[in-house]
Amino acid sequence: MGDDMEKTQQRIKEAVNTLVDDLDRNYLRDVQLQMFNCSARCCENKSTSREVMEKCVDDCNLGMKRIQAKMEEELGTLQSQLSRCSMSCYDKQVQQFGPDPQKYDEKTMVKFGQNLDKCVSACATDHINLLPQIKDRFVKFLRSNK
Repeated sequence: MGDDMEKTQQRIKEAVNTLVDDLDRNYLRDVQLQMFNCSARCCENKSTSREVMEKCVDDCNLGMKRIQAKMEEELGTLQSQLSRCSMSCYDKQVQQFGPDPQKYDEKTMVKFGQNLDKCVSACATDHINLLPQIKDRFVKFLRSNK
């Protein structure tokens, strides 16, 4: 993998990490605090059975489990879309240069790689630009699931 491809991957990783960190600091920690406080209250009543206490704790965790599932869904969808875009870039290069990269001469291989890097970088930019929409959907989901 070339330097350009590694830089593109790093750019995506940093953008997603920034989004997740922002959501964690500004939204998820409050939800986790509520979950932990709720769970602690479940343990306060020493007269309840273990089963009742465990169900209470499980019920406290339901909201966070839904939130985690939503986050995984959003990021999984983004990754799938990015992967399909990258595969489309590869397919376009194969269409342009021929179906057997093993038979390319060095000059063709370099051009193939440059074109692929450029296309995948454009995919990354397009998908990084989708992160604010993902954040908006996620925040809307959080607000509707309080």
